[in-house]
Amino acid sequence: MRLADYLTRIGLDETANAARETPFARLSRMHVAHRETFLFENLSIQTGGAVSVRLPDLERKFLDERRGGYCFEHNTLFAAALADAGFAPVTLLGRVRRGPPERWCRTHMVLKVRGAGGQGTAVQRARMQSAAGPDDECWLADVGFGGLGLLEPIPLRDGASSLQGGIEYTLRRDGHLWVLSMRDASGDAMDLYEFSDDPQTSWDVEVANHFTSTHPESVFRRTLTIQRSGRHERVILRSSMLTRYRDGWMTEEPIDRAQLPRVARELFGVELPDGPLVFDMECGALVSS
Repeated sequence: MRLADYLTRIGLDETANAARETPFARLSRMHVAHRETFLFENLSIQTGGAVSVRLPDLERKFLDERRGGYCFEHNTLFAAALADAGFAPVTLLGRVRRGPPERWCRTHMVLKVRGAGGQGTAVQRARMQSAAGPDDECWLADVGFGGLGLLEPIPLRDGASSLQGGIEYTLRRDGHLWVLSMRDASGDAMDLYEFSDDPQTSWDVEVANHFTSTHPESVFRRTLTIQRSGRHERVILRSSMLTRYRDGWMTEEPIDRAQLPRVARELFGVELPDGPLVFDMECGALVSS
């Protein structure tokens, strides 16, 4: 992992506060910086390309080309950075709670992180193991759920809650599952996703990524999305709708198809291609069938 390049890209000094920073403080700082640096977007899919979750490809895309991606890309890159920084992230797969429950499937990736131990240098491990308190807990880290996702890690325990950027997140047990839910400033609440504790392999991620990026009914083929997250504002473009959350308060604005290139450029710094995108063709096929 090109950790130094990654930290430079997200605006963190690798040695800043190293002597006195606790494991959770470092984890949280990296998590927030990643979220505020990289877009959540599916342009590779929408322009007919493939989505690779190989680390060299992710480093090239995120660090060299200064682009973003979706959950498998974000969290694979973040896991590699955490491992090099002295943590021991564990890959878990979850189901987004959207649509009929019988159609939920494991198309989301999250990370379980424990502060102590890890796989970094001897100095990093010693610093991690010398810390006490909340750093001994396991944490849910997820930098890949788009605009509505966590800005910071949350303790992986039943009933844990955290107010982040005006949105309150709650984690609960539901049988053998964990469920992450959110409540915005207006009081509207919804479940985001569920996941279980069983660790997943890199090939589990490959399989889930292949389905999510290629299946004709995947939301990432049927919808263009570009999303940006920050502590005070979250901006979410999904095809014909622009949604903003400012300190937890939501507003929505319909967007004409012809205005998408302008919106993408002005709000996200993204240039859309002149030709049709995958969602144009697939939605057209659905309408005509």
